[in-house]
Amino acid sequence: MSRFIVVIVAVVVLVVGCTGGEAVNGPTMTQAQALARVEQLIKETVDAITPKPRLDLDRLSLNVNNCIDPTDGGSEARIVIDRGYYLRDISEDQIEEVARQVKQYWEQRGYYIEAISKSGLDISGHSQPDDFLLSLAPTGDDNVLNLGVSSPCIWPNGAPEAV
Repeated sequence: MSRFIVVIVAVVVLVVGCTGGEAVNGPTMTQAQALARVEQLIKETVDAITPKPRLDLDRLSLNVNNCIDPTDGGSEARIVIDRGYYLRDISEDQIEEVARQVKQYWEQRGYYIEAISKSGLDISGHSQPDDFLLSLAPTGDDNVLNLGVSSPCIWPNGAPEAV
């Protein structure tokens, strides 16, 4: 390989390696856009469920959370948008079928299923290509499923604040 090509490859590797932090700390969707996408993912998932559940908002999911320990190596000054809904009016004997429908729908959409419990009621995954965290989980003794979606880490206004 010629010396010129080796130098070009080395420069490309150096530039790509040095811009990783800028990429994860660069522009993102805004808080409003992330919330709209979260709600869209929930609505589309619920539309694939039979029987249709009544959505009951988990009020704790209304809080805006800090991006703690970001897995992408980016700034902790970003936020995460979450929403969770209890899927009401699903009888106990339909819960397993509803969980199966949710898993099947996510797989059909090409979402990555990260984990599923032995019972099939606890499912977590990620939407593609935007990497929103998806979860379905029983809430405990009351036999109600909770459907949750969380955004990746974002800047509230879509870009880092100027310092």
